[in-house]
Amino acid sequence: MLALTYGNSAADVLSFALQFVFHAGESRVSKKPHTILVVEDVDEISESMSAALKQRGHRVECASNADQAIQMAEENRPAMILTDLDLPTFDSLMSLLRAHTDLKNMLVAIIDINHPEVSDQTVNIVCDFQALDDLIESSPASN
Repeated sequence: MLALTYGNSAADVLSFALQFVFHAGESRVSKKPHTILVVEDVDEISESMSAALKQRGHRVECASNADQAIQMAEENRPAMILTDLDLPTFDSLMSLLRAHTDLKNMLVAIIDINHPEVSDQTVNIVCDFQALDDLIESSPASN
């Protein structure tokens, strides 16, 4: 998801996110479609991210919290989990993933133009959808 750390209000952030999502997804299609699990608690952002990913040729599953994400990841085995540092259950999500026998090596990414510091070094911070596609393509699980 989109973890933006600036803007004066939620409406400003959402407006920017929608513009960013649709411009970043324009006319580019991933080389190979992958299933991406979007974990986001704000419906509007989840819908925007899903639309942009689908426009790029990916299959998208959505979850709104850590427990739901783990259940969906077990069922669907996505190529990546795309989430948000501001997700209330972010730390729980990372703990559950890393403790899970089958999901501990799951690729996790955040799209953020500000490149925030993340204590979990296994979380990939990317600046746009092209970088996200490049990350998936370079992952051993996608080959």
